[in-house]
Amino acid sequence: MPDMTETKKPLEYDVFEVFVQKTHADSHIHVGSVVAPSPDVALHTARENFLRRDPAVNLWIVPRNHVYSTPYEDSDFFAREMDRKYREVGGYAENGRLWKMYRERAIKLEEIVQDLHGDRGRERKEGEG
Repeated sequence: MPDMTETKKPLEYDVFEVFVQKTHADSHIHVGSVVAPSPDVALHTARENFLRRDPAVNLWIVPRNHVYSTPYEDSDFFAREMDRKYREVGGYAENGRLWKMYRERAIKLEEIVQDLHGDRGRERKEGEG
């Protein structure tokens, strides 16, 4: 008969981040997390939870403690060294407005043709007279 005074060591569970690759041309995308006692169990749990309805070609399981990230408090890490606002997309609306104004003021092809024909007609009349 087993000794009841012995206590079993509880299973230790880890959190695993799950990444799915839908097609060979796609990159892996983070889809969620699973809690499991081992990577093998995490892989099967992830397959059951995240690939039940959607097809995929590859699945990554990464222990959360192996993912390195910046702390949220470290805002200096994301500070810009130089002003590069010209690379941001915020000016596109203004560019669209300016382009519309330019098109309204621009000379149309028909006006150029009429102007050319008008000048030729004047040259002929001056030459005749």
